[in-house]
Amino acid sequence: MCGRPDHPTFPRRFVIVESETLLRQTIRCRSRLRKVIYCVARGGPNFAEMALGLSRSLRLIGDRSELVLATDIRGYDWNRHFDEVIELKTPRSALDKLNAFDHVQADAVLALDVDMLAFKRSNDIFATGAGRPFAVQGSWDDKDVFHERPLKDFAVQYGLKDGRFPRFNGGLMYYEPQPKFFELLDAFRWAEANYDRLGFPRFRQGFPSEEVCVLDGMLKVGHVDLFPDHLQFQHSMTGLLSEFRLNILQNECQATCKAWDRIEFARPYFFHAWRYKDFAMYWRQLRMLREIERRTEGVQGGFLPRAMGIRRSVERRWMRHVRRWQ
Repeated sequence: MCGRPDHPTFPRRFVIVESETLLRQTIRCRSRLRKVIYCVARGGPNFAEMALGLSRSLRLIGDRSELVLATDIRGYDWNRHFDEVIELKTPRSALDKLNAFDHVQADAVLALDVDMLAFKRSNDIFATGAGRPFAVQGSWDDKDVFHERPLKDFAVQYGLKDGRFPRFNGGLMYYEPQPKFFELLDAFRWAEANYDRLGFPRFRQGFPSEEVCVLDGMLKVGHVDLFPDHLQFQHSMTGLLSEFRLNILQNECQATCKAWDRIEFARPYFFHAWRYKDFAMYWRQLRMLREIERRTEGVQGGFLPRAMGIRRSVERRWMRHVRRWQ
């Protein structure tokens, strides 16, 4: 099933998908389906470097999903790092990441923010999302605020009688071309077009917030499907209680963190660096990926580095000497 099908009008009843139960369902064979990782890079060179870092990290761990980039940034050899590149000529939208079916034919899309680094392959995410129209990672929460607005304020607006709402991070979204997804997408787009009527503040540079548009659409359509946080498909590595060990070339991203309702050992599939874009440690990882790619250009696989060759020569002589006198 590819692209956007015609779909009937669904009755608007509030349905909460029990993700824990769906995780145990039998997943049909999807080996022939086109599964796409879709990301968007718009703006200046920093976003271009982030997108390249995400691509390099995925290839480094051997992720074979098709990688598609939508961008309006010129001057980069995108085709070297992405399987398909879409040149965007439309104005920026808060929902750019959800418009994959406007550009590609796919059966499943994993939409990622470009400020991510991959540490585990995406196979498990696609398997967990199989058959689900739209899912984000999060949990039901009854505390604090959402995008600077108190819960008790917008709980009345959306008729949340139990005082809970789906708190999620929009950096990772999974969707399939099902009628329910397109119904949700229409609701998201309505929310963006009428953003100032929602009562939430605008995001940086006056743009609507993607997460607010998605929250509004999910609650109004009545379809909320959450990947449980404990699966750690993505993690922002905040609330640190221990040393944060990050080394992309050693596939290391781990720390003990305080989450909203628990203490957890975090070792995610994707490190979402939205809180770390002003820290040198994140940009150091991008530089390491770029440098290792430069150093290995034109080098045959399985080569022995010069330093290792010298060490081998020295140790071989030493081992002969040891065996001689044993």
